[in-house]
Amino acid sequence: MSLSISELAHRCQVSTRSLRYYEEQGLLLPSRNAVGHRRYQAKDADCVGFIQRLYGAGLASELIRTVVQEWKLPDSAPRIEALLRTRHAELSREAEELHSKLTGLEAVLNAVTDNS
Repeated sequence: MSLSISELAHRCQVSTRSLRYYEEQGLLLPSRNAVGHRRYQAKDADCVGFIQRLYGAGLASELIRTVVQEWKLPDSAPRIEALLRTRHAELSREAEELHSKLTGLEAVLNAVTDNS
């Protein structure tokens, strides 16, 4: 059974624009019928959900593309885990840097308010 873009959008509760964007980014690869309309498989709904979770986690399209390509391959969990753990470590470092900057800014604010 194949789905139209509007049927998949409804099933996944996303806009058709999002599905077109996912296709532009190489994340979804629908087939086309004789008149050129996109046709999706039911399993594409799982892929859309996965893509949305990845975007929700703040991943960039390039990394999402790599993860989705891996996800479609057999025995991909260890490779996906390695990619996501690397990104997690990067985000953790960024969070630490932001925390340090916030602490510094709070010290400056305290100095300014103490001198007022």
